[in-house]
Parts: sequence; structure tokens; C-alpha cells
Amino acid sequence: MLFDIILFTHILAAAAWIGGSILLFGMGLYFRDKEVQTTVYYYIGPFYGYFELIVLSILLITGGYFIYALSIGEVLLHPQMALAKYFYIKIVLVTLITISTIIHMYISLKAHGRDRTLKEKLVSRATSLAIFTLNLGILWYAIKIRSLI
Repeated sequence: MLFDIILFTHILAAAAWIGGSILLFGMGLYFRDKEVQTTVYYYIGPFYGYFELIVLSILLITGGYFIYALSIGEVLLHPQMALAKYFYIKIVLVTLITISTIIHMYISLKAHGRDRTLKEKLVSRATSLAIFTLNLGILWYAIKIRSLI
């Protein structure tokens, strides 16, 4: 029962994380008017940033639980197995998305309410694109892992 609740929580958090990422990425493409973008992100950005922090924490905690509960550590000792390869790739992708998120949040919170420098804009957009694409990769490998378990 506990396992099912944690799995449900993990999947719900993943859906919220990926859905929010896709929504914000799409909004960035849809709202071309700079004034509209500034207004929308001014109000949504901080809320989503804190939401993102909570959801990412839930994903990392529940993912860590699964590594322990399913004895994934033992699987990782056999890197020639497809399951182990997929887990290694997913762990690398999760690490990269966590780093990208930290950088993106740092810049967003630091620049909130003022115009960003060119460097801040470039890094913010690059990390936003990284988060978006890494989400898709993580989802892809989660499906591959699930098909082997």
C-alpha cells in the first residue's frame, strides 16, 4: 500500500513537473509581445518557481525511495544489462535537469522585477530549453525502464 501511494505521488509530481514545463515553454513561444511576456512571467514565474522546487524535491525523494525499495543499486552493479543502462542514463538526465533548474531559478529570482542582462537572458533561455528537452528524455527512459521491470 505504501509503495502504491509513493508511486502515485511520483507519477503525479512527474505529470505536474513535465506539464508545467511544457506550458511555460509554450507560453514563451506563444506570447511574442515583450510587454505581455514580462507581465505574464512577472506573476507566474515566482509561483511556478516555488511549485517547481517542491515538485522536484518530491520527485527526487520518491525516486530515491524506489532506488532503495526496488534494490536498484544491485541492478546498477551490472552495467551490461539494458535495465542498468537505462537507469544510468536516467540518473544522468535527472542530475542535468536538477542543475539546469537550479541555474534557471537562481537567474529568475535574481532578476525578478528588473530587466535581465543579455547574459542572464541567454542562460535563462538555454536552461529553459534544457529543462524542456531533458524532461522528454527522462520520460522516454522512464517508459523504457517500466517496460523492463
